[in-house]
Amino acid sequence: MDYIKYITDGIEYTCKNHKRRSAGCESVKTAQADMAEAMKDCVDEIRTQQFEIHPKAFIGSIPLDALISLIACALFTAGVLTGKVWLYMVSLILTIVTATIIIVEYILFRPFTDKLYPKKTGQNLYMVRKAKNTPKRRIILCGHADAAWEMPVLKHFPTVLIYICIGSAFLYWAVNFFFCYLALAGFLPVKTLYVFTVIEIINSIMYAPLLFFVDWNTVVDGANDNLTGCYLAMSIIKEMADNDIRYDDTEVCALITDGEESGLRGARAFANEFVEEMLSLNTIVIAPDTVHSVEELRIFSRGINYTESNSEEVCNLLQFSAMKNGLDIRTAEFYPGANDSEAFSAIGVKAAAICGVAFTPQDYYHTVRDTYTNLNPDCIKLVRNILKQAIDMFTKTGKTF
Repeated sequence: MDYIKYITDGIEYTCKNHKRRSAGCESVKTAQADMAEAMKDCVDEIRTQQFEIHPKAFIGSIPLDALISLIACALFTAGVLTGKVWLYMVSLILTIVTATIIIVEYILFRPFTDKLYPKKTGQNLYMVRKAKNTPKRRIILCGHADAAWEMPVLKHFPTVLIYICIGSAFLYWAVNFFFCYLALAGFLPVKTLYVFTVIEIINSIMYAPLLFFVDWNTVVDGANDNLTGCYLAMSIIKEMADNDIRYDDTEVCALITDGEESGLRGARAFANEFVEEMLSLNTIVIAPDTVHSVEELRIFSRGINYTESNSEEVCNLLQFSAMKNGLDIRTAEFYPGANDSEAFSAIGVKAAAICGVAFTPQDYYHTVRDTYTNLNPDCIKLVRNILKQAIDMFTKTGKTF
């Protein structure tokens, strides 16, 4: 069987038949149901896990912060024009709030604003091909079925302008905090306040495009990000079933999460509920994500904006497996974001990720160009071989190197 075609056909089917797969929506669940149906004869156990999710809380923090910051700027300007001290105080408080939201929600990927947004029920799908004997180890291949809302800024703005917008936001928080403090302390004469107001207004104009960071009316197909990860996991287990392969003491599992695009909510829910089950057995998690560019293939040893460490052992396993396939894959440099592997690393389960996308970003990253017509079968094939090699090495040695 041509398993690369199996992957690309599966991705095309999901994109055509399960549109608008935003986190927590019914189309994620129906896509997972089709995946489970396709795999029912290949695995021994299929579970679903439901969890509470507020899908817009995470990504919505960016336009929310931009809005609150602009209000803070307006209040500071009003304080300068009217001389009312309380306006500086409110502006200062709002600035602290905006910085806190971004730091907790977007930099640390921790829930913070969830209760401000509508609640839905997310779902994870977990499929297990058991070992012949009592298992001594387990490997979980993890992909996410949910897709991102489109981010027009990424599609229409050059990379340098995106960084200017984001940098302006951080600069604004620092500047406004400092100006408000000095104004409240009475250290600034009125003429100086007028100059500072102009600086604040210019700065706020530069990051105002972040108000339109998300198009809530458009959900991308998510063919690369991350149906590639889902079908890579499924295809490997299917090949095992087609050839009646079952390891002596190693379980091979596919985890299809929901809510990755909403701050890894699904992976966190699974990790937190089944942490004891995973730690009681020698479990590793590998998350292939956005498998598109061979040139950009990286092993992710760190994540969540470089604040979370992934397993060095699992990274080494992936690097050795890549070398067996004639490729020397580097570890990823800093990138703004995270993937599902880090939800497991955060609770002590050995995990890492392999991804093939440049975070400059590419024109198909979180845009409507991420469709099944824009897949790269060569990259998918290479990563599939690396994953198979990693499973084989882990199974034979029981080590992650």
